[in-house]
Amino acid sequence: MMKTIRIAITCIILVALLNPSIYPQISDFDSLYHSDPNYRQKIDSEYKNLDIFEDEDVMRVSIESDFKNLMKNKFKDEYQPAILRHSLSDTVVVTRHIEIKPRGHIRRQTCYYPPLMLNFKKQEAVLTQVKEVDKMKMVVKCSKSKINEQYLLSEFYAYKLLNLLTQFSFKVKLIEVTYIDSSGKFKQGTSYAFLIESIDQLADRLEAVPFEYPKLGDQHTNQDQLAIVYLFQYLIGNTDWSIPAGHNMKMVRSKDPADDRPYVIPYDFDFAGIVNANYAVPDASLGIESVRERLYRGVCIDNSVVQKASEHFINQKESILKLYEDADKLDKTTMNNIIQYICEFYRIIENNSTFRNRILEACRK
Repeated sequence: MMKTIRIAITCIILVALLNPSIYPQISDFDSLYHSDPNYRQKIDSEYKNLDIFEDEDVMRVSIESDFKNLMKNKFKDEYQPAILRHSLSDTVVVTRHIEIKPRGHIRRQTCYYPPLMLNFKKQEAVLTQVKEVDKMKMVVKCSKSKINEQYLLSEFYAYKLLNLLTQFSFKVKLIEVTYIDSSGKFKQGTSYAFLIESIDQLADRLEAVPFEYPKLGDQHTNQDQLAIVYLFQYLIGNTDWSIPAGHNMKMVRSKDPADDRPYVIPYDFDFAGIVNANYAVPDASLGIESVRERLYRGVCIDNSVVQKASEHFINQKESILKLYEDADKLDKTTMNNIIQYICEFYRIIENNSTFRNRILEACRK
């Protein structure tokens, strides 16, 4: 019951933006929910089974804050006040006084706009269950240029691709954000971004718990999931990760005592070849010149496990290609480049000789 209510109110907190100033009679959602039993019953009924990460519609929100101050202090790990607005209808608007702060490491250095952490104040929750969903990562485009929006969308679809392969993956939600600068120094603008579910939400959905164990070797994790992650990283051309170092990897452990090996969950794919960002450069120690050049980074495990994972990828080939064929937010050039890159991967794993040479025999010993 608590999980159902939590999902419902999360959906309410993050629904489509409409500027409240254009409506003559606007009701505040919280007040209406508390004061009108009929409205409360209607909301509870309509949203009880809605999951924002399952809804494919683009969500529209606005965020108002002092973005001049945020940019000035983007290398500091400090929250600042912000107001998030969105509407449930033409006459009901949800307003949340939240806090935002820059996040990320490389992107703060290489990008003009840093990714954000959204922190919802717990005391503003309509129901106490909302306290369990108080923070959410938001990925924004690196700079104003259109190509950077394509980079962002390409990374978004990389998450969606992984969702097709395994439930042990972060769900994402595409949003369209209008940024309102309270300092008056920056022009108001609207662009795509995406939300990433938290590790706590992911663990709860999978009846698991977050698991942290520094320097845990690959061989001590769930091997079936590990093989899928290895091949996924190879598919998207990503070498920017490490399980023992916890770099761009999270882990969860099932609540089932019999399932005692943690599951690895990758994230942060902007350095992947499938995104091909102009700021992405592979580590010099890897011996590759471009992120588009694939390099298998998996540790040697049982070949039969990797073979089984490759068959799973082959079975999902049509679904993966359809994901991109239907990705209407990508421009034609980006879409075609990604599809060609994916087909190159399948030419490798569908051929016994290249699969053996480039993956099975290329593993790290």
